[in-house]
Amino acid sequence: MTADCITLYDKSYTYANIQTEADEYIRLEAASQGFALKILVNDKSALVRSTVARIKYGHEQLAKDPSWKVRATVAKHCQPIILKDLIHDENHFVRYIIVKRGYFLEHFTSDSDEEIAALAKYQLSIKDRLPS
Repeated sequence: MTADCITLYDKSYTYANIQTEADEYIRLEAASQGFALKILVNDKSALVRSTVARIKYGHEQLAKDPSWKVRATVAKHCQPIILKDLIHDENHFVRYIIVKRGYFLEHFTSDSDEEIAALAKYQLSIKDRLPS
């Protein structure tokens, strides 16, 4: 594999032809190997975009993705500064991941999802008991 091509399943792909590859799993494999991320961050498949997010690329863009699954992957793997863009996410699972990671807990104590609010309160109570 060189920087501008990748061989997958005995076929070579360039940046140009990986984006037109019909097989989603070929594009997924390319993304998982870190190939053509600049192109695959815009892939039509949410699965491919989630893989791009999982390997920590394009979080700023993918935090605004239409797929909650992609946004959830971003929430799980991104730097805390990106989480700020997701604290008001419409999807409860995205918000849950932020709370599970322990960020913005005060914000989530009044979340519309009772389980998220309870988890945030619980995590805050544990933090308060820890010695400084």
